[in-house]
Amino acid sequence: MADRGAHNYWLEKGIVDADPDHILNLIHYEDAASLAIAILKKKLRGRIFLGCDNHPLSRQEIMDLVNRSGKFSKKFEKFTGKGPLGKRLNNSKTRQEIGWEPKYPSFAQFLGLQN
Repeated sequence: MADRGAHNYWLEKGIVDADPDHILNLIHYEDAASLAIAILKKKLRGRIFLGCDNHPLSRQEIMDLVNRSGKFSKKFEKFTGKGPLGKRLNNSKTRQEIGWEPKYPSFAQFLGLQN
């Protein structure tokens, strides 16, 4: 299991002063790189494309999946803050135009919790 990502930082901290309901739009490092390469190969200049897995999760949902996965020796305790909730994003238009799909369609699948 890669030791990168916000989930690992939060796991190490245990208690985090951040809003548990804040929405995050995720993309795996490998998927971000493969999307960038696919865009470069299309030779599209001056355009903006969105990269995400189309499965936005709250901070709490992410850490619930981490705890449920059984892949980490530590258990996350809790978030304690309040703040802005963020936006749910979708990159279906980018996927269609570029002809790209992520290797990891969701965070849950990355953790091996879904097929």
